[in-house]
Amino acid sequence: MITSSSLAGALLAGVLTITAANAQDVDSATRPAADNTKANAADRDMDAKTPLDQSNDKEAIEVTAGIRKAVMEDKSLSTSAHNVKIVTNGNVVTLRGPVENANEKKRIESLAQKVAMGKTVHNEISVAR
Repeated sequence: MITSSSLAGALLAGVLTITAANAQDVDSATRPAADNTKANAADRDMDAKTPLDQSNDKEAIEVTAGIRKAVMEDKSLSTSAHNVKIVTNGNVVTLRGPVENANEKKRIESLAQKVAMGKTVHNEISVAR
């Protein structure tokens, strides 16, 4: 048997779900779609380091994970900066991808050098704006 309070709760839950879905549609309709075509085109360069170049060596994985953790913990960085590519192979760490400004580029390089002490850090990060 359905009680009036359970029916009201179900209706309210449905209204909230529909409202949240509509709000998401409005947000995505007003925001331009992400276009990473230019950034991804750079990966086609045979000399460009991509995540496929990441070494499976335990130390390399730990270095990359440590840098990623440091970058993600820095809340002053933009979403673009949080998503830079970090590739460690041997004694070289390569940083690639777009960030919003030169300060973010420098900050990520600094974090990488701190975590990957003794390794060479190649900063190939580009400033998008």
